[in-house]
Amino acid sequence: MIADAEPEAPHQEGDELQEAPPEAPQDAFEAVQELLEHVPDSFAGRHYLFAGGNPRFGGDLVGGDHHTVSGGRVHGDVVTGHKTTVYQLGSAFGTPPHASGEVPEEELGALAEVFRPGPAFQQALRQLREQRVLILTGRADTGRRSAALMLLHALGAHRIRNLDPAVSPTALLTGAERAEGYLLADYTTPRTRPLGRADLDRLRETLAKQDGHLVITTTQANRDLPTVDWLPPDPGLVLTAHLRTLLDDQAPVIARLIALEPVEEFLAKCPPVREVAEFAVRLADHSPESDASELTGFGHGIVQENVDRWFGDPELHLRDKAFLISLAVFDHAPYTLAAESADKLFRRLEVIRTAGEPDGIPPFGSSVEDRMTLARARLTEDTEQTPWGPVPQRMASFLDPRTSPTLLREVWTSHPSARPALTGWLHALATDSRALVRARVASTTALLASVDLSATMSGLLGPWSGAKDFRLCLQAANSLALAYHAGTAAVPRILRGWAGDDNARRRWTAVRCYALLGPLLPAQALEAIALGAERLGAAELDQLAARLRTDRPAPDRPAPERPDQPGQPDRFQALGLLEATELLLLSHEAEQTLRALVRWLTGPAALRQLALAAFLTAARRTEDTAEGRPLLLDWYARSPRPEPGGVVSVTVLADPAQPAPVRSLLVALWRTALEDRLYRDAALAVLRGWLIGAADQPGTDARLTELFDDLAVTERDRQRLDHLVRSVRTVRPGGPATPVLPGH
Repeated sequence: MIADAEPEAPHQEGDELQEAPPEAPQDAFEAVQELLEHVPDSFAGRHYLFAGGNPRFGGDLVGGDHHTVSGGRVHGDVVTGHKTTVYQLGSAFGTPPHASGEVPEEELGALAEVFRPGPAFQQALRQLREQRVLILTGRADTGRRSAALMLLHALGAHRIRNLDPAVSPTALLTGAERAEGYLLADYTTPRTRPLGRADLDRLRETLAKQDGHLVITTTQANRDLPTVDWLPPDPGLVLTAHLRTLLDDQAPVIARLIALEPVEEFLAKCPPVREVAEFAVRLADHSPESDASELTGFGHGIVQENVDRWFGDPELHLRDKAFLISLAVFDHAPYTLAAESADKLFRRLEVIRTAGEPDGIPPFGSSVEDRMTLARARLTEDTEQTPWGPVPQRMASFLDPRTSPTLLREVWTSHPSARPALTGWLHALATDSRALVRARVASTTALLASVDLSATMSGLLGPWSGAKDFRLCLQAANSLALAYHAGTAAVPRILRGWAGDDNARRRWTAVRCYALLGPLLPAQALEAIALGAERLGAAELDQLAARLRTDRPAPDRPAPERPDQPGQPDRFQALGLLEATELLLLSHEAEQTLRALVRWLTGPAALRQLALAAFLTAARRTEDTAEGRPLLLDWYARSPRPEPGGVVSVTVLADPAQPAPVRSLLVALWRTALEDRLYRDAALAVLRGWLIGAADQPGTDARLTELFDDLAVTERDRQRLDHLVRSVRTVRPGGPATPVLPGH
């Protein structure tokens, strides 16, 4: 049983007044994109966290696999193979050249002197030699970039070019200057167009023609692609190699230094390669007369020691401790944000510390430099992404990135008396107008849940999930999704409880969280969405069709709906289910979601309407590139065409042994939408938008030609599409003429 009362957050003197909560929840796509943009790096890319409209279109199929469906039926047959109706639309455009720069020979020479191969080096070298393209995955601190350069160097590449990572997979190596080796470091593919098998095949052909090789380093690659997980070499070997370079290969001196106890302790902690290189510099300056304790301080152990010392020191001012906690939440964020939030936390901590009236906060306290020294942090000039564009900021970051999670765990588990102040502070920040603040609150809450779920549920997640303020519901969903990525195994059980709760807001929260975790829990997410749809009444179902009308209001101003009634679903339940289904259809589990949508077409009216509404809503989404191609059209084009002359029936449940291909299922949904009284106009509007946009989208015209060919099964279909194509010609002035159907 979860209490519906929101956590105590009394107004504290000096706190900013909160604006009135919004009447409607934030748009799902906007909320997901904000979360991913501002969440700390420790969460980004973990276990395929939903990437904000990221269908894994890879190779020539979705996700690089033969995605098929094992059941479901709609009215009518989908006829595949050759037809007489042919459409020809528009033309293609070229692709800009891929920018690159040559790696200096000095860098390669210096690296060759200190580099030591890791356990996967030979495997990676074999794969690179045979395949010409190697995807090297691993954490950024494993030395993967150095390994990539040395792999290319080992194959005789003396001229290596760094490739610009800000490029789509289709443009890789396009126009790049000829070289023996290429390095694409820290590559993150666009959300809507990940690297696929077809891209690798094209790259191999290009490289074979010029006898070149390419290494791509990334944190997380498409799980269906051949990759090599890079593990760092033995830190002792790396340290010795650096010392030989720094000390001119003085073997006796190096042996004496390596034998020092602090050095052995440091190496025992398996430090990252970067730390080993930094430690080597300090160790090389160490003389026999120096105190060996000066070498202590590297590695994770020193992080825990620092945290223990900070919060165990009675002489350290409470305001400084509040700043340390705030910096842990806002690590690598604007310093002013960490400082401002720290003062708000300090006021709450003061209420606990003092029995009477808490002391005020002096407007001018410790200098920025003193605070950075205390926190073992640094200030860097960087840009903050805001709704108004990038803004220059001084970013505050711990020198050791492990400090932030270590500090938050320590405060939450070892200092329970501070919890009321911490939960009240996070609750106040949870509704902040800044996306960065809200995202950091979610990641912090997730971390706290991973170490003490019960306390976090009772103090934050439980009350948030059933709050009247949708911003708090969204925080609960985001936090719980991130907690699952942080290793909290109880999340699925919590979501099952929320999905069946009597509180409508808590059910909405569960559905939104399922939208984030759908790629990891697809069956459970689809089941919860289906159960939620069964609760919808006629008024809620009307909202689904209304959402797709061309004259619908903007997402932040939903159409007027009936007021909530006791015992009835919340008026935003239908839209919440719609957005969650759409996100799942554009996630890593797009194929499984597509199967479910086709099954729902022959289910209850609520499921049928939800399937069509989600499908058409997703059809409006485009790639986050300059061309902005429709995502579902791209999926359709990349799916295999059935054998010529074959007929895939979708009027009865398909034989599981002969599942219908993805392309047939997409066509089935289109045909059903075009025949549906409620959704026909919306479906035509989407196709009209695709036709109009084809003039500026290379390749879209050919894809539409294939789709229209599949849709024109009957004479009525052909006439409808012919009218649509003719009508589009009048709204494309100056563009290429759109031909009519043969015979007209």
